[in-house]
Amino acid sequence: MSNDESRKRFPMRYLVLLLLVGLAAVVWFVLERPRTAPAEQAPLPVDVVLPGVGTIEKTMTIYSYVKSDSVVTILPKVSGTLLSLDAGIGTILRAGETVAQIDPQPYRLALDQARAQYDGAKSAYDRTNKLYDAGSASRQNYDQALAQYQNAQSQYELAQLQLGYTTISSPVDGTVIQRHVSQGALVSPSVPLVTISNAHTLVIETEVPEMDARTFEKQKSSMQIRAVIPAMGANPYTLRIRNIAPAINVHTRTFAVQCEIEDDTADILPGMFAVVTFVVDHRSSVAYLPFTALVGGDRLWFVNSSGTAESIAFTPSFSNNDYFEIPSQYADRRFILSGQHFLSAGARVKVASTTRAGT
Repeated sequence: MSNDESRKRFPMRYLVLLLLVGLAAVVWFVLERPRTAPAEQAPLPVDVVLPGVGTIEKTMTIYSYVKSDSVVTILPKVSGTLLSLDAGIGTILRAGETVAQIDPQPYRLALDQARAQYDGAKSAYDRTNKLYDAGSASRQNYDQALAQYQNAQSQYELAQLQLGYTTISSPVDGTVIQRHVSQGALVSPSVPLVTISNAHTLVIETEVPEMDARTFEKQKSSMQIRAVIPAMGANPYTLRIRNIAPAINVHTRTFAVQCEIEDDTADILPGMFAVVTFVVDHRSSVAYLPFTALVGGDRLWFVNSSGTAESIAFTPSFSNNDYFEIPSQYADRRFILSGQHFLSAGARVKVASTTRAGT
């Protein structure tokens, strides 16, 4: 081989060698370079709730209105012209207080006539009785005189009553809530004068679904009942069951429950709207959570001591519309209230806010 050919091949050999060395260096760099750890996933923000401890009430709410225990409509017992009617709407009356006056003159005349007949019949009976005792009058004459006397006596007593009925008095304490006639009207026993409401005892009547009949009958004396009367403010009044209807209304499938207001009712007016709440069942001194913490109706998520998410299967056994009871051993756990739908077991979480159930 000539020197010229050797000089041409020499650069080619070095070129190949350099390429091999470079390739080896690349392979070594790739295989031996320090490996960087993958970036950690950021903790997921969650809101947690601490269980509340107290009473859970299962309640029933019914809308009704306040009414008087006694509403009396006064009707006259005799007919005549109404000379006066002093009671107007809102008038407070006491039992025995005069409400109205019917013209008494015709009844005074009737009483005078009855008295005259009575006096005559009594005199005739007294004479006949003496003669009968002396044997100078027959039994028939005696019986006839006695019957006339007794009839005249009855007519006289009736005339006295009718004259007394011309003055009309209130039979109860109460307030006039309706006036039906005016002074000067011709009235009779079928014409109402005024309606009086006894406001000393106020009641609220409710219609309860028939499915709760046994519950109400069992808890009649112990059931907790409260009512809010919006016109009187937000503070509830305490009620107690007074009467429970013994039958179901076939049209509404309900039964009537009458409750008496036990608190001071001085400012409450009959007819006011009322929201009545019956506590049909309750649990005292128990731990509880809001339903927003329950996923799928049967799972709870909580934050454990290591700051990761963990879940347990749970089905509530007692609840109301807002809360459900949990075992006492769960009372110190931090349950996840929001954000739990995107978690997996062991996921790291960051507590964004903490609240207490029931506050």
